[in-house]
Amino acid sequence: MIRSCARATAAELAKLSGLPAVLAAVFGTIGAAVAVTGALAASPARVDEPVAVVLQAVPYLQAGTISLGVLAVGTEYADGQIHTTLRCVPDRLAVPVAKTLAYLAWATATAVAALGVGLLTARIALAARNVPVVTDGLPWNVVGAAVYLALIGLLGLALAALLRAVVSALVVTLSLVLVVSPLLDAVIPHARYLPDRAGGLLYLPDPAQVLTPATGLLVLLGWVVVIGSGAVAAFRRRDA
Repeated sequence: MIRSCARATAAELAKLSGLPAVLAAVFGTIGAAVAVTGALAASPARVDEPVAVVLQAVPYLQAGTISLGVLAVGTEYADGQIHTTLRCVPDRLAVPVAKTLAYLAWATATAVAALGVGLLTARIALAARNVPVVTDGLPWNVVGAAVYLALIGLLGLALAALLRAVVSALVVTLSLVLVVSPLLDAVIPHARYLPDRAGGLLYLPDPAQVLTPATGLLVLLGWVVVIGSGAVAAFRRRDA
């Protein structure tokens, strides 16, 4: 099983590197980090701390890792490549494990690169305004942001595996984190248990202190595990 997963993961990593849409999602996320942090730091109304600027940009960057997660699975159903994958790796448990590991490798690298470039951009933009840069906040907030970006994209991967479609998974996941969650958060206190709200505590504290970063992480992981388990169960029953 371990050897099969290792071979399958290597194949998935190589497969993702050959998909133009995946590369577009990666470089688009990094480009968005430059644009958003530059705009935030250039605004006089914004804070003068690079870490705080980057953390404000995270909600805009999550669309990139979500797209990456959806593409990691959904493209195989779009072009029928999943049949070839199963012929090469008949183990129906090794395939989703390999896809998950390959996605996490790409998403982690993307998140780290985007946040790192965002920090650099914020510093440059603040220096251009002759704003004295105050001491950065705890770097663990940036680490938490990278973890969040990778995990929220994993939710997109799980939905893509369950729905077996790129467009549907993108619409559902992006609508949840960009539209439904902000709207519900304004009117319903329990919206804090939605995946993006709970996971967001990894880099932004909860003023009400109902959830801690650790419990927020568990809530987000719970969403991923539940949807992912359903996707794996369906994958093992379906013809493809």
